[in-house]
Amino acid sequence: MKKFLSPCLIALAMLTCAQAQQEPAAEPAPAAAAAPKAAAPMPSLDVILNPEAVELLSSLPVQEQGRVKPLDTLARFRLLRFSGKQSGIAATRIDEESGKVVPIDDPATGKPLLNADGKPCKFTAMEWLLVSWFRPDIAKELNVFIVDNSDAITELSLPAKQKRDRYSFNAVQPARQALMEKMTEIRAIAMKDRTPVQRALGKLAMDYLEYEMILGHFDFARPEFTQFAASLPPEIAPTVKDGIPDWAAFLPKAAEHLKANPQLFSDPTSVPWLAQVVQIMLSAQMSGDSESFPRFFPPPAEQKEVWHNIGTIMSAALKTNTVSAEDAAHLKRFEDLFAAANSGDAAKYIAAVTATRDDVEKLAAARNESGHVAMELSYHRFDYFFKALLCFVFGSICLGLSWVSPGTGWSKVSTYLCVAFSVAGATLGTVGIVIRCLIMERPPITTLYETIIFITATGVILALIAELMTKKGWALTVASLAGTVGMFLSIRFMTMEGRDTMEQLQAVLITNFWLATHVPCVNLGYAVCMVAAIFSAIYVIMRVSGGLKPGDSSARELTRLAYGFVMAGLLLSLVGTVLGGIWANYSWGRFWGWDPKENGALLIVLMCLVILHARLCGYIREAGFHNCTIFLGMIVAFSWFATNQLGIGLHSYGAMEGAWKWLYIFWGSMTVLII
Repeated sequence: MKKFLSPCLIALAMLTCAQAQQEPAAEPAPAAAAAPKAAAPMPSLDVILNPEAVELLSSLPVQEQGRVKPLDTLARFRLLRFSGKQSGIAATRIDEESGKVVPIDDPATGKPLLNADGKPCKFTAMEWLLVSWFRPDIAKELNVFIVDNSDAITELSLPAKQKRDRYSFNAVQPARQALMEKMTEIRAIAMKDRTPVQRALGKLAMDYLEYEMILGHFDFARPEFTQFAASLPPEIAPTVKDGIPDWAAFLPKAAEHLKANPQLFSDPTSVPWLAQVVQIMLSAQMSGDSESFPRFFPPPAEQKEVWHNIGTIMSAALKTNTVSAEDAAHLKRFEDLFAAANSGDAAKYIAAVTATRDDVEKLAAARNESGHVAMELSYHRFDYFFKALLCFVFGSICLGLSWVSPGTGWSKVSTYLCVAFSVAGATLGTVGIVIRCLIMERPPITTLYETIIFITATGVILALIAELMTKKGWALTVASLAGTVGMFLSIRFMTMEGRDTMEQLQAVLITNFWLATHVPCVNLGYAVCMVAAIFSAIYVIMRVSGGLKPGDSSARELTRLAYGFVMAGLLLSLVGTVLGGIWANYSWGRFWGWDPKENGALLIVLMCLVILHARLCGYIREAGFHNCTIFLGMIVAFSWFATNQLGIGLHSYGAMEGAWKWLYIFWGSMTVLII
């Protein structure tokens, strides 16, 4: 996240903290959008998690950050950000007396949450989002928040678990006010100057407030949240049906009332109904970052604007004193959806879900903004890159087994299995990249994450081609190891980022010709140079361990392979850099700007030239050549990752916490090999 907290989240924190300070000291501070105990029945889990309804809602088109995606994608990456995983979340807790893992109880029934097999329920990401919307009482008990440093929990005077563990909303809630105060202090500290505890507290505060908004998304439709209607001035009091006020009629009246009484804005917390309207409006936006608002309702085709959600409809109504017929229908649609969920009738709920999805799909199609929802849904469910990682891991295991008894039938079988797994991994990675291109309708690389999967897949393919040509086993070794490390790195990077990896392009980058030429060319240069560096690292390790002697056939083979990849790296890096300069001149009016990324590309070209000329002229021999190629790999790591962490230049995207530590570890280990 580029910002620690957006103004919307800050407003929510300040509003609820102010309310807490006005309450008697003996009472706990209420959370934003936290409901009083409801007399109304809670929606049944059997209804809201009906498989047909979950499937329908999973494919509901949603717009976020300018991109239309399935609701399932939004749920996955929200859960990934909060919990560090997107596979799902178990409805379990640690029993204080026995220390065993036990299922949590349904607050409405008092019964443990068990599946058909009698085991604790595990919610998928989509099911977790629906539980958070319709049954926040259960969602608040789920261990959603990952905290990397338990000292952050201790700092809040809360009982800590393991050094890195997960905590529920209710576990953090008693320290909410203290967390908000810590948040205010931390915001005044530059990100680079924050301690690990401060970073953990900052993330927890942001996640807590955003989850608070998710839990309150349907507050506007909850019968227990309409009690404020009785306290409204008579001239703006709305009609109430089935416990739900007529928001479409109320909002314009409220806007007129606020315009006539501007003093109400001086202290919104002193006006209960206004404070609750603001809380409901903020929670309905489901995000504190205006760019990350999930938007569920496409406007009419003739209106060239972003989609709407309940919060933006309310906000616009308070500004314009009116609610359009389309927006009124959207409000009613979500009110009906919640009422159907609350009815306990699965057929009624499925009908409401179907009607909602059909309406959104029809409006999106009229604007030609339907996206590729079905394709993206299947892409995430198949999880191509995780399956590719498994293939490369199994391939590496088979490769190791083939070394146990060289030359035997067992060794040949293990080698064939390694080839099969490596080819399967490369195929899965390639298919995953192609599907991403089809979904986004653009070339394969626009983010740092996409460079990782692209470089890994192409590096493995090139190594397998080299193995096909040489049949010596060295290139197969590189393919297996590079595939394993690269795919693991891609998954780890996605987890650390905690956001959708298919981002909408900035306007200056929407130039498919350059995205299809310059960017892949440069990244192919990275791939072949890194493969060359791996060959050289294997050479050095084998020399040091006594497995190779200067001039023997294996040493010459490794040298030829590394030399060929360095030559390819020079060609690809040079062409890619020149194409990038032409693109820069086309977009920004200058060919070269000494940007860190540009300098990194230049260093790669120069290092390739140095290696090839020094080898050709006899300045370096076999060992020197491999040491220089390892150094080339260090330069590639600098250009590939380090330049993005500097925070300067036109390529300062993809910065992530902890990157420098791993870069220093890589550079240090490569330096040890060279020395």
